[in-house]
Amino acid sequence: MVQPLKAIQKVINHWYLVTVIGVIFVLLGIWVFRTPMASYLLLATFFSISFLAAGITEIAFALSNRKELDHWGWFFGSGILSTLIGFLLISNPTLSMITLPLYVGFGVMFRSISGISFAFKLKEMGSEYHSILYLSLAGMVLSFLLIWNPGFVGMTLVTITALIFILLGVIAILLSMKMKKLHDLPRRLKNRIANQ
Repeated sequence: MVQPLKAIQKVINHWYLVTVIGVIFVLLGIWVFRTPMASYLLLATFFSISFLAAGITEIAFALSNRKELDHWGWFFGSGILSTLIGFLLISNPTLSMITLPLYVGFGVMFRSISGISFAFKLKEMGSEYHSILYLSLAGMVLSFLLIWNPGFVGMTLVTITALIFILLGVIAILLSMKMKKLHDLPRRLKNRIANQ
């Protein structure tokens, strides 16, 4: 009985921190959509604070689950990258419109790779993985557009950036819901066995 439980997944602690990350990014995306005329300096400052907060939260999640989560290094690396991007943006708030999309684009690319890796881990466990995989692939495409040419297909930098942040937020929230199910699974199985 122990082996099947281990095969399903180890308990994942602090899954809700990933929800916090998702909410931060969704709110950021909505804010960008709602304030397209905001000065780019204000946008850069808000981005830097959001990246910093999300990065620190993701590092805390990764470190608190390093013994329970096989691929915790992806979350840790993503958190480190987000934190570094946040510090870079805070230290130089006058970054040009050309430089900021590169920082954001590479950060999004790394998060998308992390989402794809987690989707394949879910596939190995026999769990539904398609939604996270497809959203992460969409994040990769948007990150390439942002890095290569923010004005591609007529989209403005603000529109692409808002879409990317909302997409990242949805991916993070979906990941956290999967983690919650895995977190609750041993308790549900134990209750089911006890009631037999």
